[in-house]
Amino acid sequence: MANKTDVDYNLPYDNRTQRLKRRYQGLSRVAAAINDLYIYGVYPSNFPNLTTVLEQAKDHCKEIIKETKKEIALIEDPATNYDITENDKLEEVQ
Repeated sequence: MANKTDVDYNLPYDNRTQRLKRRYQGLSRVAAAINDLYIYGVYPSNFPNLTTVLEQAKDHCKEIIKETKKEIALIEDPATNYDITENDKLEEVQ
């Protein structure tokens, strides 16, 4: 049996970008699964209430996916790296 002092404290760091990418991947899979329900015989004619709720859930997933993509883009490639500020000096082109 391990002592309390044998705990490994050097665990891998889970950063925000990785969590956002996992969220994006998971929500994309949910949206794709909802799209594929007809393969399993789930049609609006068979289950009208269920398909209505699932379509609303898919739309909600798509909105969160868009927000997550924007957040990932801002973290990985912030627009401020390419903006010109007042302190920047530009060369004069002749």
